[in-house]
Amino acid sequence: MKTREADFRFPVLGFTADHEIWGFQDLDRLTKCGPRALKQNIQLGMELVDADGRRWMVRSVRRTGRAGSFLSRLLIFGPPQSRIEHELEMLAPLSIEDVRRRACVAMETHAINYLEGDDPEVEFKPLLAKVAKARSVQEIYDLLQPDTFEPC
Repeated sequence: MKTREADFRFPVLGFTADHEIWGFQDLDRLTKCGPRALKQNIQLGMELVDADGRRWMVRSVRRTGRAGSFLSRLLIFGPPQSRIEHELEMLAPLSIEDVRRRACVAMETHAINYLEGDDPEVEFKPLLAKVAKARSVQEIYDLLQPDTFEPC
């Protein structure tokens, strides 16, 4: 199944093999990536979970063209973005408990990404507790505001 056929309900969370969590607020963001992500095939094997808990595995990523406006293609705005299409395999849906658990594992594995200062007691642990109690994918997305790593 191709990306556009999946009928995602956004936001979509992406869980990488190394336990990072990415966030996609819409189809435009999901089908756009930077040169490093494309060259290193970083999205291969990523599990995508939509707002309804439906889940897909990214089996392949194919560049279909350039993304963005003409002005965004100038190097002063960062590296050029590519429009991509995923080949997806549908998997069994996840419960919100499973999504919360995976989000917490991602946070604990990459805790440095969630610290703005040096005190985990003040920043990280309260955020982790909120994610552990989230009632929806949307709430997890809103709490974490995960990146899509587009500029790379």
